[in-house]
Amino acid sequence: MRSARAILFGLDRRMIVGAVRVVIADEVPPVIMYDGDPFLPMPVPPGWSAKDVLAYGQARPYRADEGLLEVAGALRGGEAAS
Repeated sequence: MRSARAILFGLDRRMIVGAVRVVIADEVPPVIMYDGDPFLPMPVPPGWSAKDVLAYGQARPYRADEGLLEVAGALRGGEAAS
């Protein structure tokens, strides 16, 4: 087990909305819930050390807004989730 810092980015992936400490057993968490909103793993911004910090971006699962479509997940075998 180890502890890591996770930086939470807003929907635009530019504004930081929070930072949390997570405990990792084997793998990094696939989702972090913060203030009722889901945050999914994203690439660490350029110039940041991926060993020192994890990056998560805010998501809107099961919603489609004008110009925005997000996928909540995919089924095994390459089939798209409906």
